[in-house]
Amino acid sequence: MEKILKKICDYLDYVIKELEKNNLSILFDCRDTIYSMCFNGNSLKDIFIEIIPTEKLNRFNNFLLHITNLTSLSHDKKTQMKYLENFNWISQTLKECMEEYDIKSGEKGVDNMNKEYDVFISHANKDKEDFVEELYKSISKLGINIFYDKESLEWGDNWKDRILNGTRKSEFAVIVISENFFDREWTEKELAEFLSRQNRNGQKLILPILHNITLAQLQKRYPSVADIQAIDSKKYTCDQIAIMFARQLIKRLKNI
Repeated sequence: MEKILKKICDYLDYVIKELEKNNLSILFDCRDTIYSMCFNGNSLKDIFIEIIPTEKLNRFNNFLLHITNLTSLSHDKKTQMKYLENFNWISQTLKECMEEYDIKSGEKGVDNMNKEYDVFISHANKDKEDFVEELYKSISKLGINIFYDKESLEWGDNWKDRILNGTRKSEFAVIVISENFFDREWTEKELAEFLSRQNRNGQKLILPILHNITLAQLQKRYPSVADIQAIDSKKYTCDQIAIMFARQLIKRLKNI
């Protein structure tokens, strides 16, 4: 539960920074994610009721419901400041809630998932420039811990060992499958590792993205992956994919 609250706080901090830059459109971009984080399921509500006073909980709920019902944006400075004030208040309240929960539950510092990374981005190097780099940046903005070779490998590392370690210590694998992905030694090895883990554990792990290929091509090359629901990179922006992934991660964390 501590990790759920941490993810929500990280995301709220990102929203606050965007509001400080007068990016009001973030209200539309973030509202579904925030609602999903805070209202889908009762586990968070139970903790809030236990830890924070009813009037604070009501203010928290009412403001989030207000955001989800927005149909237009007001550029009045006073209204903008009110949004920023409320987001700052919610962020601070959740951080206090997280500290209180840690104290009461005795779980402070415990990583219940025992995972080092939230997601491993598996891809062909040739797809970095036109897609993967932007995807990495979009997911990073949400405060998600990513294994991405360009950023995760350091000078002097045994890169083969580091990559294999990353496949084992990641909660999810976003796999960008393209023609460049086919028949490459290390993309094939990463995919085999993730398929083995998914089959062994029976838990959702692989999140495929088709990049400039068809489902028929995927079926022909990787029949076992074709049975897993995939998305097409042409149908979503990288920011939209990042939010879709955040929702998957939050669902997983809620089940811990």
